[in-house]
Amino acid sequence: MISIHFNKPISSKNIAHKAIWASALLAIFLISIFFNPEKLSFLTCFFRRATGHSCLTCGLSRSFYAIAHLHLQESFKSHLMGPIIYLAMMFLFLKFSFETVTRKEIQIRVTPGLKRISLTIFLCLWISFWIIRFLSE
Repeated sequence: MISIHFNKPISSKNIAHKAIWASALLAIFLISIFFNPEKLSFLTCFFRRATGHSCLTCGLSRSFYAIAHLHLQESFKSHLMGPIIYLAMMFLFLKFSFETVTRKEIQIRVTPGLKRISLTIFLCLWISFWIIRFLSE
């Protein structure tokens, strides 16, 4: 079960933290819109250079770039978890921005069982995707 509460006021210190996180997420979104990772030579994976294989996060930059330009199929092809992570980050950006402006915390309560199952499925999918990619290279 999921419940949402809007009424808890936030301290000034926490407002600053949330504003910083919102700014960092906004920077990620702007970078993923305006900078094509395939044209940037400094975005190289150290793991890939050392081993010749993709790491767990290889393809996330390309996936974010594709989803920012609404190329959903290309985004999933670059990294299976890319669109899911991008949407989760978008949700957090909206949450932190709303909390910063209204000075009210949004508390989302999820039952521990649902949280555990969701996290387990997410991690299993991510690791399975990486193992399949690793073996196919």
